[in-house]
Amino acid sequence: MASTANYRRAFRDIVRGFSTSELNGELVYIKHLSPHDQVELEDLTEFYKNEAESRGLPTNEDMLELLREQGDWTEADENEIKKIESFIETLQAAKSKLILKSAMDNQDRIINKERERLALKKRERADLIGRTCEVYADDRTHDFYILKSFFKDVGVSNPLWSNDEYDELTRDEIAKVVYVYNNSFEFFSEESIQHLVLTDFYQPYLGFADDSMQFYGLPFCQLTYNQIRMIVYTRIFKSIYENNQNIPDKIKNDPKALLDYGSISDEEKEKMKEKFNEGDGSTLVGASDEDYEYLGLRKPDSGISLHEEAKKKGGSLSMQDLMKLSGTK
Repeated sequence: MASTANYRRAFRDIVRGFSTSELNGELVYIKHLSPHDQVELEDLTEFYKNEAESRGLPTNEDMLELLREQGDWTEADENEIKKIESFIETLQAAKSKLILKSAMDNQDRIINKERERLALKKRERADLIGRTCEVYADDRTHDFYILKSFFKDVGVSNPLWSNDEYDELTRDEIAKVVYVYNNSFEFFSEESIQHLVLTDFYQPYLGFADDSMQFYGLPFCQLTYNQIRMIVYTRIFKSIYENNQNIPDKIKNDPKALLDYGSISDEEKEKMKEKFNEGDGSTLVGASDEDYEYLGLRKPDSGISLHEEAKKKGGSLSMQDLMKLSGTK
């Protein structure tokens, strides 16, 4: 987990909409992507794709058809990807109905295993397809966006390279720029922003999440993706805090566990509390101590189960058996 200083720095950069770094011994300013930028990138991707097609580069579908003809990639392979994707959706839907943390954690392990299978199968397909129009377009757009994110000034209005300078950059120079960019954006992943929102220093900002003008001084439509993520997760975690009175301490700084906890409906929690706070000795089958804490319930005292003892005696207990179990001589 990153340090508080890292999260403070990430918070500062998200709020101002850019990061700073050093490239070739000079301070540079790296602009954060916005939804408006995304539209331009999608247009650019289409331009590069058409350019590649005009030069005779095959499309993904062209290569898949060729691979099917050669028997290197079959309909069965393609269907396997669809089946794994469908299975993951089913697992996620099933998880949303679970209540015990231990069951959720086990479901996550299964989901992650299936995601790994899916990634391997897709990687196999990508390796077979090779360099197509779509791959070329994605690569060119990726490099273009990163290079165009670098500026000379704090106002991010003066690009680091002119169009001519951009066209003259070597692959090694581009690789170095991409490396600097990736390092600068290490703490802006979905998970990192979730952790940021749960840090102690960020808590005073929770109350301002409903108004982007008050939070950032900007209307929502002008926010960067990082700003949108931060304000969205601020609202989500604020809602979880407000609607749950007894959140276990051990999950308060764990975004994934907290999101799982918040996904349990109030109705289900209330049913559990009504059942187990009556002190009737009821238990949750398979529930651990952590599960009871997670649900905010008191674990019933362990003791002798008359049902289990009766099973040992062939299904029923005599008066003498009952007296013995109660400690009566």
